[in-house]
Amino acid sequence: MHSGSATDTQEKLYKMLEKLQSLAREIPTKFQQRLPYDLLSSLAHILLDNTVFEIVRELVELQHMTEKGLHQQRMHMLHKHRVEKENLIKKQKEDLLAAERQGKTHVASRLPRLHKEQLTELETRHSQDVSSCHERIQQLLDQKVVEQQSTLQQVGVPGFHETDSPVEIKVQMYIMEFIVKLGGIKVPP
Repeated sequence: MHSGSATDTQEKLYKMLEKLQSLAREIPTKFQQRLPYDLLSSLAHILLDNTVFEIVRELVELQHMTEKGLHQQRMHMLHKHRVEKENLIKKQKEDLLAAERQGKTHVASRLPRLHKEQLTELETRHSQDVSSCHERIQQLLDQKVVEQQSTLQQVGVPGFHETDSPVEIKVQMYIMEFIVKLGGIKVPP
């Protein structure tokens, strides 16, 4: 009876390895070379236990929640910018009308240039806000990548270690994609 269990495990391992090799053949050649048989075999072994699938499912959910939160923060900032600009333009129109109504032509003639400067200042500040926001988002996402690399390394997923090498990160993304596909993990849009 015990040998039947070992045979079943061996069969599952073989099927998992076949699936991984098939997935690996679908990626660009330059990345296939970074996924040797030994790595795929080790990955197949670790995937026999559902633990890695559960961890990846949680990482995918955390990633989605993080990205959604960051997107909402960015949209809130852009909305605030739009309202500030609309309010400034409205106030400028009111100032110009008031100057014209009061017969202050010398003031009214200088307002368009002043208004243009105010608008340029506001747009410059908004542009700096957007740049700062994008930098902060990039830093947070980079930190998430490091956390994911560390988590997957700690549970023994081959190919995972902390790195900022774009090629190694791309290989890790392919490994993660394999795990997601084999585990039937739903990735939110």
